[in-house]
Amino acid sequence: MPNLLNRIGSMFGYDALEPNGRRKKTSRHVYREDFHTRGNKHRGLQENAADLVRNLSLAGWMVRRHLDYVAQFEFHGRNDNDELNRQLEALMAEDARPSRCDVSGRFGREKMFRLAEARRVLDGDTGLVKLRDGRLQGIQADLLRDPDKVPANEQWINGVLVNGFGRPLAYGVHKRKGYSATEFTRRVNATNMIHYGFFDRYAGDQVRGVSPLVSALNPLRDVYENFSFALAKAKVSQLFAMAFYRDSQDSVMPVEADADQGSLDADVDGIEEPRGFQAFMKSDTRYIDLNPGEKAEVIESKQPSTEFQNFTALVIQVALKSLDLPFSFYDESHTNFFGSRAAWLHYERSCKDKRDDQIEMRRNYTQWKLQQWIAGGRLVLPAGVLPSNVRFEWVPRGMPFWDPSKEIRGHVSAIKAGIDTPQRICRSTGTDYFDNVDAIQKAIQYAEEKGVPLEFAMQEDKPEATDDAS
Repeated sequence: MPNLLNRIGSMFGYDALEPNGRRKKTSRHVYREDFHTRGNKHRGLQENAADLVRNLSLAGWMVRRHLDYVAQFEFHGRNDNDELNRQLEALMAEDARPSRCDVSGRFGREKMFRLAEARRVLDGDTGLVKLRDGRLQGIQADLLRDPDKVPANEQWINGVLVNGFGRPLAYGVHKRKGYSATEFTRRVNATNMIHYGFFDRYAGDQVRGVSPLVSALNPLRDVYENFSFALAKAKVSQLFAMAFYRDSQDSVMPVEADADQGSLDADVDGIEEPRGFQAFMKSDTRYIDLNPGEKAEVIESKQPSTEFQNFTALVIQVALKSLDLPFSFYDESHTNFFGSRAAWLHYERSCKDKRDDQIEMRRNYTQWKLQQWIAGGRLVLPAGVLPSNVRFEWVPRGMPFWDPSKEIRGHVSAIKAGIDTPQRICRSTGTDYFDNVDAIQKAIQYAEEKGVPLEFAMQEDKPEATDDAS
């Protein structure tokens, strides 16, 4: 009876728990995510992705396209006090220069944050240390490691000191010696570090980030290697190769003619000998002179085959999904205009969660800069305004209109109906409504001074004339 109950239970249970030899059996144990990427395994994933970007243009393009949509923002003050907004934006622009942002003086703020996004895509996570002088120091993922000496009462997980709930308390920062060696330099308190990465588990199960690109590393490497093999076969097929056939057993190797000894058609006794073949060139045309009964065929191989190309395209499609990129981004001829726009809209939706991570990183940075500006006297807040009450916004750069005439009319109708706002529409196209209004006001004033009339109102289409007789 127990065996019967077991068989019945397996028949009506979850098939995913019973591989029955049809697929790989999974573990019955649940591990924290850091178990799979601990130590050298994390660095192995990092170098694997870096090697693909170095050698496979497709991998580099995927990362750059992701950055174009996720890592481009503009800063705007959002306070009722216009003068305070102008001060905030001016200070933020001033500190965006490389000399005031990057400890190495190489990257501006926007480039620094774009690089941080690139590192978390390729490495899983990265660190930005907030220094006392207001600059940032970028720390690559493999330089976050456990200190050389760890007290017995501390719990370190892959370079991060955590408490019992998985909350980061400090980071072990190393530096490079030479090309590959590293050495421990210092601990950095969690309040002084922006730890930026991909996290999809609770803090107690994941301390270090893991990029979604990891699932595409093997397919991308297969594409890279298959490209190399296919190119090698294509080169071989393009070489001049020919097969010769003869009825006799004599050699078909070419016999060179000797001008001093006359023709090779007959020997000194007047007996005609097999001459093999003669290949000679006249102008740009090549001729091959064969004996009767001989045949020459050019060896040709159709490489790469259509099946290979189709399967490679399928593998690329699957790899692009790791970053939610539509295949129409890779192959613009894959679909029509409406299909491309639908794919783009779905991709825009997928970018929101990633952009929220960027906004949170930038919010952390902005709060830190506000404290420094106030402490250093560069920013004096109006009476009654606390630092915690200063309002600001990081706005992602949108896309221009695809079909301006139709889209603008649709947006105007949406605003009139109260189902959309000018602010949201401008934000989606990469502009700021308030900046636009201020700029238009200046344009109107300047035009009036010059005596040039301006018309900004949208002209309604006049109805087409109809034939009364019809």
